[in-house]
Amino acid sequence: MNYTSATESSAETGRYGDTGTNIPVKLTKEELTELSTVKPMLACAHVAAEWALIAATIYLCQRFWHPMLYVFAVAFIGSRQHALLVLMHDGVHYRLLRNRWLNDWMSEVILAWPHLVSARQYRKNHFAHHKFLNTAQDPDLKRRAGDPAWVFPQPAANLAKMLFRDAVGLNAPAMLKLAAAVAKADSVPAGFLALRYGFYAVALGIIIYAGAFTGFALFWIVPMFTWLVLIMRIRSIAEHHAIEIDKPQTAYPRTRTTDATLIERIFLAPKNVNYHIEHHFFPSVPFYRLPELHSILMSKPGFREGAHVTRTYWGVLEESAGRTGKVRAEESPGLERIQRVAEATV
Repeated sequence: MNYTSATESSAETGRYGDTGTNIPVKLTKEELTELSTVKPMLACAHVAAEWALIAATIYLCQRFWHPMLYVFAVAFIGSRQHALLVLMHDGVHYRLLRNRWLNDWMSEVILAWPHLVSARQYRKNHFAHHKFLNTAQDPDLKRRAGDPAWVFPQPAANLAKMLFRDAVGLNAPAMLKLAAAVAKADSVPAGFLALRYGFYAVALGIIIYAGAFTGFALFWIVPMFTWLVLIMRIRSIAEHHAIEIDKPQTAYPRTRTTDATLIERIFLAPKNVNYHIEHHFFPSVPFYRLPELHSILMSKPGFREGAHVTRTYWGVLEESAGRTGKVRAEESPGLERIQRVAEATV
């Protein structure tokens, strides 16, 4: 394949975290401009819908209380917390709202701070991840270097034990450590810190005053430090780990797109976050256009042959245990549907 610069498809190189180089497929300026169009009302609808789903789940669980219903609520709320963080990720790339100040305000106050993270601090880390992907300067790779939990393949029993510890909250300190490491990498003004911790103080005061601390712990803290930790582990593995580097000359050899099932899209990979190769190639494309981007790339020479696509997140775990689960993009079970979309798009 021809790995020439994709500048004609990256007119605003660097603005969204994209390096604009070493991309094995090209889009025209018209294609990328269309795909990169931000739809603020749609983004706001997604944000509102996720918070509404969380509120509805809490209400129904309390109204029809049962231990098994609570277990389901924890998993579902954790998945919605993940969806909100994926939306924050779009905000980090300036893909939520056209107004930069409003985009960052929503990314911080509505999406990041409730999850004990900062979009501003995450942006610095994430842009460096895009720029130095899978190199010694990649901050995500540097943090995991030497950690046996991120060495693949590994025995299935070890993998199952690690995921179990994630699901029951025993690995929650690792999530806090990660958040602290990301925060430490960026210096922020004192005013910003005052606003952020003031937000926490006011929110906690309101929760305690309303007598809702127990509910807050059960329906927000528990999901965040159990199911959300599990999701983040599986998603992180899927995006850049347990990938056989059989073509070292290809662009981004350690990046995977996962062909997720409907259940996985609900509980593991909301907001099209499974289209990770597509995001790294063209991060200016908002989450709601990634399936269309995938369809267009499938019609381009070379992408189908070079892209690492895995059938389902269970397939990712199989690869993580050293079993062959990787398929070429042309073997993906959704290819027929993708081709129909591509034909209608290009």
